[in-house]
Amino acid sequence: MPVGYSIYQDRPSPVHTRLDPRTKLACMVTVFALALAFNHPLVLGALMAAVLVVGIWSQLAIRSFAPFLASAAWFIVLGILIWPFYIQQGATVLHVGGVRFTSSGVLFGLAMGLRVGLMVTAAGVWMMTTSPQKMTLGLMRMGLPYKAGMAMSTAIRFVPLINGERLTIMEAQRARGLDLTRGNPLSRAVRYVAVIGPMLVRALDIAQALAIAMDARAFGVRNARTSIIEIGIGPVDRLVLAGCAVAVAVALALRFLGIGLIARNYL
Repeated sequence: MPVGYSIYQDRPSPVHTRLDPRTKLACMVTVFALALAFNHPLVLGALMAAVLVVGIWSQLAIRSFAPFLASAAWFIVLGILIWPFYIQQGATVLHVGGVRFTSSGVLFGLAMGLRVGLMVTAAGVWMMTTSPQKMTLGLMRMGLPYKAGMAMSTAIRFVPLINGERLTIMEAQRARGLDLTRGNPLSRAVRYVAVIGPMLVRALDIAQALAIAMDARAFGVRNARTSIIEIGIGPVDRLVLAGCAVAVAVALALRFLGIGLIARNYL
């Protein structure tokens, strides 16, 4: 059956109940800053492990991390294959077609894959622990116009919704005899047109229905908007925000000193 229409997972964890959505957004931005500050695979791997530990502590389902880890593995493979062409420092570990794969190039490619995987995983944990309603309200409290906040939260929810529709269409096409696993990659891609076409039509239908529903509720008539949900920055939030600020400052200092880097002149 299709997956749920929201990536958010309601859990009674402290991350869900005690942290303000703005605090969790600041934590995600901090992880992004740390990922960009370092390019050593050990440091980025430790940060990835820390994000996964936070996700497990938040009582998120283990299987929900599979797409993020799969994307990280894909980017790691790409990084190891691409970056040795540009970084020739270190000892030679392999020669392929006249291209010299060095230890620094391979490690840097591994780090770049971990960097992307870390950012994707951190964003996933943020979305899985923050309800769309609180996410929108938090953005509005930060000064974002409520129309922009509504658009952002709707876009975030639109992705799992379309994914659910994709799985429904694939099941329907399989029931009609369409085999998406047989043949070479090109023939499978051609057969996927039978899935992509209806999925695009369905996406347009959903967008149109959403626009009609918002117009029927007079969305945008008033410049201000009230909310039944209340959020606020508490002592725990202030402590976490202070920790984020310290972490970013330390990361910038270490970057300036060249600590935690494989190559100082790259990213």
